[in-house]
Amino acid sequence: MALEVNQHVVRLRRYQPFHPESSDLIYEMTDPDEATYTMKAEAFLNSCIADPSVSLIVLTGDAGHGKTSLSAAALRNLGMEGTEAMEAVANYGDAAAPVSQTPDGRSVWLFSDLSSVEDQATEVLQRMLHLADGGVAIVCANEGHLRAAVARDTTGRLATITQTLEDGIQTGSVTSASASIVVLNLNYQSVAPEQGGGLVDWALKAWVTDKRRWSICGRCDARGDCPILANHIALSDATAGQQRVAAFRDLLATVEKSGQVITTRQALALVAHAITGGLSCRDVHRLRGPSGDDSSWQHRHLYHQALFGGNLTREQRRQVAPFPALRRLDPAEVALRFVDDRLDLDAMDEHFLPPRPSTDGATPHSRRDAQRESNVVRNLIAHLRRRAYFDAPANERMERMGLRAGRWFAEICNSSSEVPVAIRDTLLRGLEAAQGVYRPANVPDFLVLDPAFSSNRSRAAVIARHLRSRNIKIVSQAEQWRLASESDPTLPQAVDWANRSVTVRINTNDGTVCLDLSLMTFELLVRWAEGLSSRVQHESEIRRIAGSLSSLVRMDDSDEDIDVLVGGEKRTLTIDVGDLIRSGGA
Repeated sequence: MALEVNQHVVRLRRYQPFHPESSDLIYEMTDPDEATYTMKAEAFLNSCIADPSVSLIVLTGDAGHGKTSLSAAALRNLGMEGTEAMEAVANYGDAAAPVSQTPDGRSVWLFSDLSSVEDQATEVLQRMLHLADGGVAIVCANEGHLRAAVARDTTGRLATITQTLEDGIQTGSVTSASASIVVLNLNYQSVAPEQGGGLVDWALKAWVTDKRRWSICGRCDARGDCPILANHIALSDATAGQQRVAAFRDLLATVEKSGQVITTRQALALVAHAITGGLSCRDVHRLRGPSGDDSSWQHRHLYHQALFGGNLTREQRRQVAPFPALRRLDPAEVALRFVDDRLDLDAMDEHFLPPRPSTDGATPHSRRDAQRESNVVRNLIAHLRRRAYFDAPANERMERMGLRAGRWFAEICNSSSEVPVAIRDTLLRGLEAAQGVYRPANVPDFLVLDPAFSSNRSRAAVIARHLRSRNIKIVSQAEQWRLASESDPTLPQAVDWANRSVTVRINTNDGTVCLDLSLMTFELLVRWAEGLSSRVQHESEIRRIAGSLSSLVRMDDSDEDIDVLVGGEKRTLTIDVGDLIRSGGA
């Protein structure tokens, strides 16, 4: 046998932007005939093209969501082959001429990148909005460029586009009032949707568990020293492989719920980097040395270590935006007694492990020796915690990421039933704590403080409003959209969907005030309710919450009694005859 190069590994390198040979991140540089993931948005786009009432379809969102590849998929569904569709995007993607026809004979126009004509973007949108031949236009535009192009429009005719975009953010709709314009915001597309079977699952199945792609590795002399092959074996294992893939998906789903958008391009880069550990076959051949008996370097390139970007520089991690969010959820940084007590180095079925601490029990002879031994222990514990996360039961994963309230958040996102009273009351105590109020549990009301007296909260605070807890509901993002528009939102059916926020709906006689919470804000409120004091570190979040709650303060309250909170106790101040102020318990 000899040293082999697996072409599948070569291709995975092309998905990683920190390697000079990266190319498969851009649609125009990919193989158009190779099997790819079919996004749910593809079927929705096809239905819009076939709808005779639709004249303009805008695909928007951050760069890397697959707007161009989605357009090419639509052309394939209109009868083109893969190569033909790619050439059509390249040759007619500037809307110089129709790119295809619908089954009913309408012309299809395509503008594949609005940012390429930034100075003429407004004119392009105006032309696409009113095609002379009555066809349907597809325009791909990053959200920022789209808003800028509409803002420069002096006629006001393009305002419907941004209004439709805003309606999507507020109510989950995608069509304009006249139903002739569709704005599909791909920032709401999830790489790890709630129902499973999303992009991450597809990539791991196609790239890891398909053993045909790895058959050449069985003939390679470096197979016993290769961390890339070890990653394939671990993730495709008949017993534990599915659980590890599910843990991988849950980790990226949690990143999305924390408020970080993961584009298609970024998700593929993360999966490819985790599988290869950032290595190529030739890197493995070089690192193993001539004798092939060195096993001290592989552990850093195992999938459960590489996924957190430890082998990359800070500049390289910046090229894939989700890396910082992943590192904030790193199980290596979370100390849990029930986890650490079960870490058994000898029971690990893993061949590649980091160095072990010395076992002779001798006291270090110098500060340098003590520091070296400390680093060895710390690196070993970090390695084992990450490894253990991927084999942990599903109900422990959130806590291992440092999210004690994560399971509550997920339950709200995945359920349409009433949120348990205990969860609601905990969140309300957290919202009070954000205002500087700390009261016992199980109180029947929710207090809103007057923001004008915020600087005096350490002594006393004026209570602006009492609200009954029973009038406050906690709902998922999709349910909030449904309640806001009194109809089912379209976005969850148009894209690979996952609820990424929950909403606190405070119902009053004056209307409903809504406060959107990401997973991290939800976790913070629960920690505050439990007694965490971190006002300085989270000052910006406190200001956001206070700003939302300030709309509950009545400006025309004629009640002469003033409720105040002193040391957690409610009292009432009454102005009597002669400007005499009397105080009494509430």
